[in-house]
Amino acid sequence: MTHGYSVFAETMADLTWPQVEAAAARGARVLLPTGVIEQHGPHLPLGTDAYGAYQLCRLVKTELERRGEETLIAPPVHWGINQVSAGFAGTFRTRPKTAAALRTDILDSLATDGFRRIHLINHQGDLAHNLMLLDVVREQHRKGRTGVVLVEPDFVADRLADAADGTPAALGVFAMRPLFEGLELSGELGVHAEEIEAAMMMRWFPETVDHEAMAGLKPTGLGTDDLAEWRKGGEHARRVTPQGYFGAPFPKDPFLFRFHERMARAMADVVSARS
Repeated sequence: MTHGYSVFAETMADLTWPQVEAAAARGARVLLPTGVIEQHGPHLPLGTDAYGAYQLCRLVKTELERRGEETLIAPPVHWGINQVSAGFAGTFRTRPKTAAALRTDILDSLATDGFRRIHLINHQGDLAHNLMLLDVVREQHRKGRTGVVLVEPDFVADRLADAADGTPAALGVFAMRPLFEGLELSGELGVHAEEIEAAMMMRWFPETVDHEAMAGLKPTGLGTDDLAEWRKGGEHARRVTPQGYFGAPFPKDPFLFRFHERMARAMADVVSARS
């Protein structure tokens, strides 16, 4: 029997309060999956980024526990910022202050329960969303909670560099380019609902993928100028990507899901390096 994604499976939501209290006392780490609900073309579900953050946390947890590091996964946070996809139906348009307040309350709750090492595992590339996450983590550091860290690839960290100035410890950074070595890609510029996200969903959440719709789609053939226009969001994104995806909609390499496995190991390295 195939089981779909569950917001509770393998997370703290499955535990009792004494179990959580005991884990905090032992110094367990917490991974907080943070994504959004937004359109991902006609072939992938709205929850692709929420699924992605959750799956990365599952993989990171497995790797950390292989290394002997006790790790819990907090229930995923779905409500983030979708500035780019705001022009499409199904995109939940959460205000930045709402998204920030929710995550602040969650992190404060975990700290109150005694957790000192908390890592935000993000699966959403919208710059406004990432700036919000960094602001939330920096506020935790101002409260003295320097064990709270946002884990991001180097290209996202570069975009956040100015905002991170003064609190570099708020970011845990890993290199993205080595993760692609040996993987066969289409050669298309892909940034949203493309082959890598499709490979992830086909591997771990296949029942959510509209394979029939995917079969009828073609690569978008877009370039960097199109990307700059698309990032303006709203009607600009709708004009550049009328079907909602940017890149090749399905993987050329049937094992492209290994990218996410590699990313999880790189994230685990970042997490392990933080005391």
